[in-house]
Amino acid sequence: MASLRGFLLFAASGVPVFCFASSVLAQTNQSPTELERRFARHYAERPPVQFEIAENGERGPRIIITNLQQYPLTAYVVQTVPKSADEAAQTIVCDALTRVMLLAPIPRGLSHVLTVPRRVGGPAPDATLAAAVWDDGSTYGPDDLLLRISNGRSAFADNDDRALALLQTGLDKNWSAREYLAAAESLQSQTRQATTGASAAELSLWAQSDLPIRTITIDMQRLADENGPATASAQGLLTYLTQQRDALRRALSGSTVSANQRSNQ
Repeated sequence: MASLRGFLLFAASGVPVFCFASSVLAQTNQSPTELERRFARHYAERPPVQFEIAENGERGPRIIITNLQQYPLTAYVVQTVPKSADEAAQTIVCDALTRVMLLAPIPRGLSHVLTVPRRVGGPAPDATLAAAVWDDGSTYGPDDLLLRISNGRSAFADNDDRALALLQTGLDKNWSAREYLAAAESLQSQTRQATTGASAAELSLWAQSDLPIRTITIDMQRLADENGPATASAQGLLTYLTQQRDALRRALSGSTVSANQRSNQ
């Protein structure tokens, strides 16, 4: 069964607002003040989110998530329950900080729209908002789903660290694009070997968090094909991934996860 897919942010008035991946850093590397984070809370019920299902969208049924909290909504989880016995339930994690299903945090009053997968002619599944995380560290949902978000962010930040170490080594040694490419491919091979025998959930987490290394591989492959210099590109990637890693670390340290969650990470 296909996963849910996000494609636009909408203002509360219904006016579409197009968001680009670069806006993730623009919004997330400006961390809230310590005072703001001190007032972060866990919503036991009635989170400040408007959750709607539009049955007759142009591209089929849609889920519309509107943020009503004053701080941007950075991640949320939707769970679906199919109405047909031959389809499986889904737990969909959308996280702007790891760019999984969501390219940018959702500011107050704006919405993210997901298409709802279903069999042709079949009914749309029932769907609920199961968890959410805001930029000030506030949360909603059970520990296991919030831990799933934080584990994804932690894995992504760890791979940012590996990518940054590779880039810094290359800059120190003035590597060519082909040397960066060889180092990145070697690191990916080591990671694949380390995940031998991992569960499906662990493999999925690795595939998502491996994006920093894949970004280096794609960029350096292009430069190697063009016989272009690698230093400027490596420096740009170093700056970008440092900002991304720092945003993830801030989010992990500021979230209102329970003490039990933190001890299990």
